[in-house]
Amino acid sequence: MALGIQGVGRVRKYALTFLKLSVAVLVVFYLFRSGWLTKGTFLNLSKRDNLPFIIISCLFFIIAQMLCTVRLVLLLGTITFRLPFSKVFKLVLIGNFFNTVIPGMVGGDVVKGFYLVKSHEQKRIQSAGIVIMDRILGFLALTFIGGLSLAYLLWQRNTSLDLHLYESYIVLAVIASVFCLFGVFFIFGRNPRFRDKMKALFVTLFRRSLFYDLAESFGALVKHHRILIYSFCLSILIQLTSLGGLLILCNIVSGAFPSVVTLTAVSSVVILLGVLPVTPGNIGWTELIAAFGWSAVGSNAGAEIFFYWRLVTVLCSIPGGLFYLTFDTKWISVQKGEEFS
Repeated sequence: MALGIQGVGRVRKYALTFLKLSVAVLVVFYLFRSGWLTKGTFLNLSKRDNLPFIIISCLFFIIAQMLCTVRLVLLLGTITFRLPFSKVFKLVLIGNFFNTVIPGMVGGDVVKGFYLVKSHEQKRIQSAGIVIMDRILGFLALTFIGGLSLAYLLWQRNTSLDLHLYESYIVLAVIASVFCLFGVFFIFGRNPRFRDKMKALFVTLFRRSLFYDLAESFGALVKHHRILIYSFCLSILIQLTSLGGLLILCNIVSGAFPSVVTLTAVSSVVILLGVLPVTPGNIGWTELIAAFGWSAVGSNAGAEIFFYWRLVTVLCSIPGGLFYLTFDTKWISVQKGEEFS
């Protein structure tokens, strides 16, 4: 019976993967068919004048990953799991390798969590939860920027939103609700009695499952609220740095562009919607959203720019594959110390 259940699970997994691959192929075909992507898209990469912009974009991406490393180091420090910056940076690059170079196989967060758990068995529950909280903080920052961007576009009375005003306000309301809920847990979570009650509740509801690990890690972060605030601010800076690396690629494409503020706003919304796992690694899906999003503000280069940004992220994530092949959890030395006060 157990084997039958596992077999059904594998079939569903393979079927879902096949469906996502099929959608990716169809979307990419549509992008070329509609002219959003052309042969000129690839020819631009071979022009010598465009090389400096690609290099600068790569630097932006690397800086963003270094900031991600600082955030993860801070978060791990709240559970007295201290690792050197260089070693955590390798873990971040390994995660990027699985997310961008070979998407759809194993998630980068899963790989990072696995190595952290293997490196310190006593911290396996907390470290797994910290990896999840690291991703959640990144998503919250992206949601925050996307919400501000959507509000800005509405304030500017962008004509592209005239047909979707109702949906836009619903999205803003959902974003506001998410941050209100997070704020409530943040404020009350600083109370030890509240944390104890929430811990008992999660034990009863989830029986030491993934949600319990997440709750325990969140409790550790709330106790060190300054670290949580710093990490959230870092997450916003990471998203803005990535957007800078993306927009620098506009210099590769000829033609007029809207203002930087407008492109930043619409690109934030594109990235937020691109999080939906429609295709493996969102290949084609993000470019499709960018094509429609940028065209709404007067530019037809959205798909191209996001395609170039994908190439930049893949190129900069390749070293993560080399680190993965030579990675050994034995060289992760846990440094004992007191928790942050």
